[in-house]
Amino acid sequence: MDLILSDLHSNLHAFRAVLRFVRRRAIHRFVLLGDLVGYGAHPNQLLDEVRDLRPRFMVRGNHDKVCAGLEPDGSFSLPARQAADWTREKLRQDNWRFLADLPQGPAWVGEDYQIAHGSPVDEDAYLLHMREISHAFDAFEGQLCFFGHTHLPGCFELDEAKAQLNWICLQPGEWFPLQPHCRYLVNPGSVGQPRDRDPRVSFMTYDPARRRLRLHRLDYDVKGAAKAIRAAGLHSNLADRLDQGI
Repeated sequence: MDLILSDLHSNLHAFRAVLRFVRRRAIHRFVLLGDLVGYGAHPNQLLDEVRDLRPRFMVRGNHDKVCAGLEPDGSFSLPARQAADWTREKLRQDNWRFLADLPQGPAWVGEDYQIAHGSPVDEDAYLLHMREISHAFDAFEGQLCFFGHTHLPGCFELDEAKAQLNWICLQPGEWFPLQPHCRYLVNPGSVGQPRDRDPRVSFMTYDPARRRLRLHRLDYDVKGAAKAIRAAGLHSNLADRLDQGI
């Protein structure tokens, strides 16, 4: 079983809820779709725990690049810029190097599927509109690509026989089988900052042998994560939105 995670955003409270979930299951590969840092109050602690995962497959996100100083933060909102500046100052050298060395997507996980942060076309693009989504299907090989960035769980299903593209809202806890005549772009949602008005941690497991996936939602200590953000002096908006899932 593969564990598919995205947009952890330095939320140690949320990530540790995922790790508790992992202890009860046989996870063969840890797959992370970028934005490990930014927004949250525990960048070093979270990166330390991510680096302990074995084996892991990863691509970088836009917050990872900005916090590592690889790109400017001109496109960020004020709270995001302040959090990126704060994170850059707090990062230990070893964790800064880890972020700076994260690979650009799309990338293969074994020979089973590909992963990207925003889109297989552009790692910083948001997959929200049908034109961009159609281009994204042309940009990756194979049947399946996982992506993050939007913080919205679900999947786009392309039925090539019917030339039909659908958005599928997945139900937590239910297995979703991939159809052999379809291709998929799948978003596991966000671990650290869900934005679908559900504050619970969002992530997926994927069974490559049976070609099926499952969405998971977990409760976690939202108030503790928000309190840590405020105590760090980060923008209060970053704390307030956790409880609302926006």
